[in-house]
Amino acid sequence: MKVLTTIVLGAAGLMGIAAASLLILKKRMFPDPKPLCDNGNRVEVRKLPIYSAGHTLYGELLLPMDGKEKHPTVVCSHGFNGSYRYFREGVGMMLALSGYAVYCFDFYGGSTFGKSGGKTTEMNVFFEREQLHGVIEYIKAQPFCDADNLLLWGESQGGFVTAITAAWHTEDVHALALFYPAFCLEDDILKKYRSYDELPDTMNSMGVSISKKYYEGLFGYDAYAEAGKFKNPVLIVHGDADRTVDVSYGRRACDAYENARLEILPGEDHGFSPKGKRTGAQMVYNFFEKVRNG
Repeated sequence: MKVLTTIVLGAAGLMGIAAASLLILKKRMFPDPKPLCDNGNRVEVRKLPIYSAGHTLYGELLLPMDGKEKHPTVVCSHGFNGSYRYFREGVGMMLALSGYAVYCFDFYGGSTFGKSGGKTTEMNVFFEREQLHGVIEYIKAQPFCDADNLLLWGESQGGFVTAITAAWHTEDVHALALFYPAFCLEDDILKKYRSYDELPDTMNSMGVSISKKYYEGLFGYDAYAEAGKFKNPVLIVHGDADRTVDVSYGRRACDAYENARLEILPGEDHGFSPKGKRTGAQMVYNFFEKVRNG
């Protein structure tokens, strides 16, 4: 009996350690969400699936409980092998606490653990562009959305997808915020292969299985010219220690826009530290407020 008790207590101890480790990891990844303005509000979280590009996408709406019928609304796109949680657990929640309706979702095939399903071998940025397009069309028609203040926010690959999708929405998207947008995609593959035909059927990227389809359409694609079709205000936030998407890509993207500003965070790597996330979120809030209020 003593042996059994020891085993049970040992298992409980290990579970406690695991739970504590997960909590520490979460705190390292996501800063405690706090309002970005003086007068914060409570937030209602609603599950809101959206059918887009042939698939039902899992998403959550963060809706300020401030008594207002309509809100400036931000659609958020996660990065490669990422999750809606990047916004739901941190920077997006900060914006919602500050009066913005925030919609964050998982791309179909966008990650190995996404709630929208799909395989990463089915994914590429143009498929994600179609998905984001459908999400925008749905969200802008919802009663909580102030259609005059529809905004987009994307990080990494989601920033790239947001940039090229905004080119389709020059009339209805008011402004963009991009965290370290991955305009490096074509250059990265050109380091190994000279053409699409040389690509193997399957590859490994940062521990994730992708297919040849991932790079379909990227060879020779002028993403900067496409993104530059968006003429409304753009904010790009990039770390100068980014080892995944060099800050030079943020600078070049900024130059491609007619109306853009680049904010560089010293010492910040890809994904940003909790401190970097808080700083970046404050920059996004200030930017959106300025754009909305002139």
